[in-house]
Amino acid sequence: MYYYPAENRANFWYKVDYGMFRFCVADSEHDWREGTPQYKFIEECLSTVDRKHQPWLIFAAHWVLGYSSNSWYADQGSFEEPEGRESLQKLWQRYRVDIAFFGHVHNYERTCPLYQSQCVTNERSNYSGTMNGIIFVVAGGGGSHLSSYTSAIPKWSVFRDKDYGFTKLTAFNHSSLLFEYKKSSDGKVYDSFTIHRDYRDVLGCVHDSCFPTTLAT
Repeated sequence: MYYYPAENRANFWYKVDYGMFRFCVADSEHDWREGTPQYKFIEECLSTVDRKHQPWLIFAAHWVLGYSSNSWYADQGSFEEPEGRESLQKLWQRYRVDIAFFGHVHNYERTCPLYQSQCVTNERSNYSGTMNGIIFVVAGGGGSHLSSYTSAIPKWSVFRDKDYGFTKLTAFNHSSLLFEYKKSSDGKVYDSFTIHRDYRDVLGCVHDSCFPTTLAT
């Protein structure tokens, strides 16, 4: 068994470096909004990763701070926890988070690569080159009762499954990543996608990922 130390674990939010991954884990029971200690730590976690050595950057939290078409969230009209992504969205985009994972809602759902609630590509499973948005995953099918979705499927929702299951990430190398969703009942893959890219694709500017400049600067 290998042990990978977690930095800042005593404060509930922490980071873990695991092979070619960096995981920035938030505590949604504490304030994550801009100006808070947790927000500062999340930005430090996202901004200090060396993408040459750890190209795959993952954000995770329990409550859905990203996107979910769970019926309760849909009734609120926001598809998220109150003020869930308003502060964090610019950090995810600026530092080019690959995937954001959430639980709390007891089902499975995956979005397209998103920015400001809009899909940035029509591709659904084989992504390559510069990623202009973040993929959001709800992986809450670990137990308890299952949660229902809204009947109207949002355009950004690529795959939904009201069942018990789990997800798996496989980094083949610094340029290729495989994501899989498997049902607990049979262990078979029911949803998957791949990301293929080079280091220069991470460095390229996309919407709101680079600090604004003018001719004067």
